[in-house]
Amino acid sequence: MNKDQAYHQIALACLKALKTPTNVANEDPVSALYQVIDTAFEQQFALMMAELESTRHSLNQIAELDPAHDTLADAQRIARQNGTAH
Repeated sequence: MNKDQAYHQIALACLKALKTPTNVANEDPVSALYQVIDTAFEQQFALMMAELESTRHSLNQIAELDPAHDTLADAQRIARQNGTAH
């Protein structure tokens, strides 16, 4: 996911929060919006961490390849086998 896609998802969460009245009458709307923003950022961060872990795994597999037996094509296959986490 690129930066624009992440910002788009966060903006959508904010717009939804602004359009949806809070369930608790006494809840501060600004605090509710902050909570929505925080949750959206946490979700984006979790996606990035999953993608980072997948990439780390691929790099470790590539590092373990034996140059005497494995080829560049093997490394490319490993690099491509793990798609994005989202």
